[in-house]
Amino acid sequence: MAEEKTTKKRFSLSGKLGKKARVIPFITLGIFIVYVVATFVVSRIFFSVPIVAAGAMIVLACVLAALLNQIPIWVHGLFFIGMIVAGVLFGYIPFMVMVAFVYLLAVVLLYAWMQDYK
Repeated sequence: MAEEKTTKKRFSLSGKLGKKARVIPFITLGIFIVYVVATFVVSRIFFSVPIVAAGAMIVLACVLAALLNQIPIWVHGLFFIGMIVAGVLFGYIPFMVMVAFVYLLAVVLLYAWMQDYK
């Protein structure tokens, strides 16, 4: 009987407070998808980066963000700086800055999806 009351209480709380909180991950997902597509298109049209290389770097940034999801935030900062340094070394500075922001948005997206919005 007590279990039924706590279940009802949990659902009533998610009904009042949860509607706004449940939208936040979807907003971040929408921003992430728009930015990834924009990065892909801009890198191909304006920076003349080959399609396969652009796609590989974008996917690599997303995979790195997913694999390193539970590490401290300063390590993510090191990866962000490392991507920009790689762009400087290989001569693709604007493209790698955009890919670094893909990584940053992927980290923010994963953080939003992992939150327990209560």
